[in-house]
Amino acid sequence: MKYAAWLVRLVFAAWMIPAGVNHFVTLFPQPMGSQPLSQEMIVALIDSHLFDLVKLVELLAGVFVLLGFHAALGVLICVPVSFCVFWWDAPLEGFGSRAARFGNATLISNLLLCIFFVRSYRPMFTTQPPAGSLVLAGRVILGIWMVANGVNYFLLHFWAVPVGHEPLAVQLMAAFQHSGLLTVAMIIQTVTGVLILAGLFVPAALCVLMPVSTCALYWSLVLEHRPLGALLALLVFALNGLLMIACLDRYRGVLERHATTLGESPGSNVFDALFASPGGRTSRSHFIPALVTLLLAVAFYAYFVKSRTGTFCLLVLLYPALVLLARRLRDMRQSPWLVVVPGVLMLCTFALWLKYFSPGEGIANVLPTAALVVLGGFALWGSFGKSSTGT
Repeated sequence: MKYAAWLVRLVFAAWMIPAGVNHFVTLFPQPMGSQPLSQEMIVALIDSHLFDLVKLVELLAGVFVLLGFHAALGVLICVPVSFCVFWWDAPLEGFGSRAARFGNATLISNLLLCIFFVRSYRPMFTTQPPAGSLVLAGRVILGIWMVANGVNYFLLHFWAVPVGHEPLAVQLMAAFQHSGLLTVAMIIQTVTGVLILAGLFVPAALCVLMPVSTCALYWSLVLEHRPLGALLALLVFALNGLLMIACLDRYRGVLERHATTLGESPGSNVFDALFASPGGRTSRSHFIPALVTLLLAVAFYAYFVKSRTGTFCLLVLLYPALVLLARRLRDMRQSPWLVVVPGVLMLCTFALWLKYFSPGEGIANVLPTAALVVLGGFALWGSFGKSSTGT
């Protein structure tokens, strides 16, 4: 189980980090869609700058998952983004499109990671609501508010859905309505409102509701600028946040700095140590399975994502590769700084592949082969070399 979790973590992080960075520093062209609804959605997100927040979440989630720093939190905060990626790639671009494969893979990877980190999330699914009269009052107010919004949207239509007055607010709300994402948000409000009122899985329901509350606050406060709407959105966001603080003890697993996945036990043979922490040692018995897992992640991007995007994903995987080799060298009583040799060669190769520099034809032909041979040689050295303990 743990090797499957490692593979998904590597694939997920290698995708999310370049995708997040690309919005702030252009690495490859941003897909703008080929269908009217997908084009409308992406343009509205970019124009409203809500896309900045989306890409920041992608970047943070990728870094957290790769470095093992609050990885369970990174996985959780990325679920709404992964769902929106899936929605844009599949329903809007078309379930039979090439984009749909990436959208499906993104959401499935994120959900698999949620399963792998289930021990961190399990306390949120308590049937015991948080205690206290003020908390109860807050639950009732928020729950009724969310259920009323949902019932009004689907059945009663007593008040109209805000469409906005300011140009960016109108543009973004229209995109949400046309794409169907507004309906998804209303379903979330209704279901979480019922759970909050009933006192079932309250911490989880509040967590699911928070992205909707955040988007509503952004739309009302940043884009729409209407005092009453901004005040109501701010109250919902604050109430959502305060109730989450009241459930803080149920989020301790999510907030754990170094959470373990299913199949892992605290120690040296965990993802955070093997792929993220260069300061330790890795025995041969632990090195080989970790190397095979890493090579599977490399193969995924080498054979299924062959564009410039895939090259950047492979570049991200260079970091865990060098960390793993450094730990193995130290265990063999060799200097871990030797990884500088394959590291520099591979960085130069990636710069060549990405056309960041253009050496002479001779170097261009020899460099990639030399870099891969040296890196492969280090991997073989680690696979057959004896550990300081003799294993």
